[in-house]
Amino acid sequence: MREWFLIALMFSLCFTGQVVAEEEESDPFVAAGLNLVALRNDSLDSNQDGMMDAIRVVVVLNSTQQWIDLTLTLIGEHSGFTVQEEVLMAFEDQENASLTYDSWAVGEHRLVLEISDADGRLLKSINIGVFDLSPALAVPSADLVLSGSEIMQTGDACEITRNFIDETGPRWNFVGTRSIIGTPFKVLDDDTVLDCSNWPAGTYVVSETYQNGLGQTTSDTLELVIVNKPPPHFTIEIDGDQQLAGTPCTVSHLQATGEDHFGYTKDWTITPSIGVVANSSTLDCSKWSSGVYKILLTVTNDEEISTTGGTMLIRIPSPDSEVEDDDAPVLSRGEETETSSVGIYGIIVLSLVLGIAVFVLMMKGPEDDEMGRSMLNEIGEPDSEGLPTHVDESGMLWRRHEDGEVDWWDRASLMWKRW
Repeated sequence: MREWFLIALMFSLCFTGQVVAEEEESDPFVAAGLNLVALRNDSLDSNQDGMMDAIRVVVVLNSTQQWIDLTLTLIGEHSGFTVQEEVLMAFEDQENASLTYDSWAVGEHRLVLEISDADGRLLKSINIGVFDLSPALAVPSADLVLSGSEIMQTGDACEITRNFIDETGPRWNFVGTRSIIGTPFKVLDDDTVLDCSNWPAGTYVVSETYQNGLGQTTSDTLELVIVNKPPPHFTIEIDGDQQLAGTPCTVSHLQATGEDHFGYTKDWTITPSIGVVANSSTLDCSKWSSGVYKILLTVTNDEEISTTGGTMLIRIPSPDSEVEDDDAPVLSRGEETETSSVGIYGIIVLSLVLGIAVFVLMMKGPEDDEMGRSMLNEIGEPDSEGLPTHVDESGMLWRRHEDGEVDWWDRASLMWKRW
């Protein structure tokens, strides 16, 4: 009986050894001469906010091979997205490795550790577990910051700073795309500061959006209003008006209080002409000859908005001047001013002539009346002879010829007279 029991035991040991050998040959991890000595995972609070946001996995391996190259891959899966951390190992006998998985979103993260050989063949897959984590990395954020008031004038200092961060996308090569709309000019991704001082007038709603390959999105919107700068306000100041030619004289452009016209264009027009006038805020009129000058100044700002102002300047001939000009202004000498009796007689003669002319008109005969009536139409109104007419504010009737000349209707003589 004992002999049969020993025979049966020997047969069973033979089969057991064969099964163990088959299991070892079917396990590539064991077949590679590897043995998992220890495996541990630790939950971490990397940003010290009181919430677990990372998992560190420590593994100890033993090898019977003289030298072995391995790749350890820690795979994290969350919301259908997968990320991974890799560590390369090259050792003999025994070695340990550490891998850290940083959470990139709030929620449950499933971790798996894979061990592969140098040819990329998977030797072992270990389920680490499921962990409820908060983000350890900065999630995408876009912030548009305006330097300046919400309502500005064209040309005012204006900057928009684009503050942006994304630690999760670049960490696992899931970098997304940034897009910005609402600007009058093209903006590049690396333009961190936008100069809006040269934007034309208008209402702008600037919006920036971003989405990385992990499905994370962010956006920010900024509104600003730019209005046209008002036209320049200024006055023209003259020092030397009604003074002798050759004495000190200046014509100055004075900007209004609170305005800066330093870079504005100043276009002077002097009549009669004194030659080319520079783009300047002050003119020297001390060397201008005697006479009456009409001075016009047009000031144009950077937005091509202009204002024109004007004034008059009188320069009196110098007593020492040898140039005679009957039309030049004369400096009054009060009671010592020389007068001529010719002017008085001329006025008397002119008055007599005008009196006689009025008398003749009042005493005109029937022929004159008939001639005047010939200038009236059928209804008794002045006949414009087909030319366009209009009545001005004082009630005067005018008609315009094709060459631009105009006539006015003389009610006294009932005739059109050239202006």
